[in-house]
Amino acid sequence: MAGFNWKAVAKKAADVDGFGTSAVRTPKTAQEVVAAAIDKQIVLFNKPRDEGRRWFEVKGDQVGFSIRYANSPLKLVGDETKIVVPKAQFVEVMEAIKADVLKGDFKAQLEEKELQVRARADKIKGKPRK
Repeated sequence: MAGFNWKAVAKKAADVDGFGTSAVRTPKTAQEVVAAAIDKQIVLFNKPRDEGRRWFEVKGDQVGFSIRYANSPLKLVGDETKIVVPKAQFVEVMEAIKADVLKGDFKAQLEEKELQVRARADKIKGKPRK
């Protein structure tokens, strides 16, 4: 296959439906990112053998966990960033927290963390590479 002319079959992305400028990735909101991450934690809880970083720790019939965004835990109850719930209710609690995130209950915290992320990114951009 050394003589295969790949350029003969290749097309410009803009010329093919679904690959033009409309297919450009639109950034997700912080709420969408956290909601998707909560869904991932539920999957990891239900499939303990799956690979992935966990935000929770199971001890007996209790589960301790935090909800994270931008490498930082969110305040869940007052100033507490880690809470413990019965193992049997973990998924239900996570779904309820996800609903609150999407409803905007954590908006102030997420906006604050988003500003920290942007400040960190701007700081990194300003440094010359080695």
